[in-house]
Amino acid sequence: MKNRTGKRIAIGLMSAIMILLTACSGSGGNPADSGSQSGSPASSASPTKAAEAADGPLVKFDPPIEVKIGRTGDGLKFEPGQDINKNLVSDFYEKELGVKFINEWVVNWNQYDSKVNVAISSGSIPDMLQVTGSQLKTLVEADMIEDLTDVFAKYVSPETKKVMTEDGGFAINAATIDGKMYGIPNTTPGYGTSSMLWVRQDWLDKLGLQPPKTVDEVVKVAAAFKEANLGGDKGTYGLGLSKELMKGQHVFGLFNSYHAYPGQWYKDASGKTVYGSIQPEMRAPLLKLAELYKAGLIDKEFAVKDDAKMQEAIIAGKLGLFYGSFAMGWYLRDFIVNNPEAVLYAYPLPTADGAPAKAFLGPTANTFWVVKKGFKHPEAVVKVANFWQEHWFTNPKLEYSTNQGTGIAYYQYAVITFTPVMGAVVESNNVRAALEANKQPDEKTMTANEFGYLKGIYKYKANPLNTKDPEIATSWIYHTTVGTPNSGAEILSHYFKNKLTIGTGLKASSTPTMAEKWATLTKMEEVMITKIVMGEAGIEEFDRFVQDWNKQGGEQITKEVNE
Repeated sequence: MKNRTGKRIAIGLMSAIMILLTACSGSGGNPADSGSQSGSPASSASPTKAAEAADGPLVKFDPPIEVKIGRTGDGLKFEPGQDINKNLVSDFYEKELGVKFINEWVVNWNQYDSKVNVAISSGSIPDMLQVTGSQLKTLVEADMIEDLTDVFAKYVSPETKKVMTEDGGFAINAATIDGKMYGIPNTTPGYGTSSMLWVRQDWLDKLGLQPPKTVDEVVKVAAAFKEANLGGDKGTYGLGLSKELMKGQHVFGLFNSYHAYPGQWYKDASGKTVYGSIQPEMRAPLLKLAELYKAGLIDKEFAVKDDAKMQEAIIAGKLGLFYGSFAMGWYLRDFIVNNPEAVLYAYPLPTADGAPAKAFLGPTANTFWVVKKGFKHPEAVVKVANFWQEHWFTNPKLEYSTNQGTGIAYYQYAVITFTPVMGAVVESNNVRAALEANKQPDEKTMTANEFGYLKGIYKYKANPLNTKDPEIATSWIYHTTVGTPNSGAEILSHYFKNKLTIGTGLKASSTPTMAEKWATLTKMEEVMITKIVMGEAGIEEFDRFVQDWNKQGGEQITKEVNE
């Protein structure tokens, strides 16, 4: 199923799964030995062992079962003769696991939540379904889904369990209500919310400037870029910003430099979980943004432009400095196509006061797979999760990943597509070590991702200006994400090595009052920030917001979060 968590979290989390998987070549090759229990037990096995082997984490359903699901389908591309209902991945499930998926309904991702809510209200949901934390709670209260505690314990593979527990328990806790596990967490890297500073290194070099290490230096660089009008007749902006203030790190990064964490929950010095947007640390960065806007270093029209418009400015060569996630390269493929001589580097968050800035680590599970109450085979949801881990990560089958010849991503057809919490960082470290040793891609000793990354990076480095070639443009993404000392994943690695992160204080993805009030509170926050940045209100607007936020549900949400 197409991952839809990106609606709720910062830029880059949606692309995390793409980064981990798109590197895999779909052009063939010998698939690794899966080692899965897909056959019948040997006739010489004892009855007890035979029964256990016939009921393991990856044992095929025999006879096959049908599982009705609801899913998203926008943006998917298929080879001739295939579609969302029947393709090589759906055939793979049926052949190797004995699971035939039937799409009860398919909608665009921006309609998905509404469709799920309608299904819940009608009292009729598919056999398996991906839901949010608040929807999970509603389903439990309505007694509409299965308790998966026992089937998870019995059927989860060691590899799947490792992925779902390596975050210290957040994902499992988020899927657990009153001591019972009701969902399979759709884990994602918490660092998808971690911000860093992206800079046009070629612009820095042209002006003889050093990478900014302080917020004051960020301002000076932004001013220099704008004054030199390095975007030419296209115009130049100083610092990237869009109206989607609560969605992306393009604004959070600056706040993090001041030890402020808007839109995030974290533990304060007393151990209490607090909401970052109402803390006093917000005041200084709000005033700094207002200063930048007044000086013309921020697009005067940012309040009516979304993230896509800001990315268009980068792609067009108008913007040389912006905050973003480690995965920004995936959004900027056309940037290198249009600007083949450009050099884009990532740098750690600059400091505002001399103390090192810490990047935020977000939740590792925002959505969950649930099973309809009364479904005969609730263990299917665990087996399908194991199947994903086994055949796309542990022993990846390259022919079910991505066809780099056509660019068609087969892995997006999969149903449960959780991501290893630390996968990109680990693989980036391995790729960087291979590059430094001038080691060539080796399918026998590298993961499929590492093999694909390394192969692509060497291809890009051999002909970096030929970005009109789709494969070289894609390989630039690998290079920018994992292939240089200033790649996005390398900066993440720097954060972890130097303990420059601050983790989420949440133990669950939602609370009752949050489910009811959060949209309104978020809108209030966006309005407050926009008014202050644009000079339509002074910093006293922040104080009013804090009072209103608490009165209109925030105080109760904080209480629930801490309970």
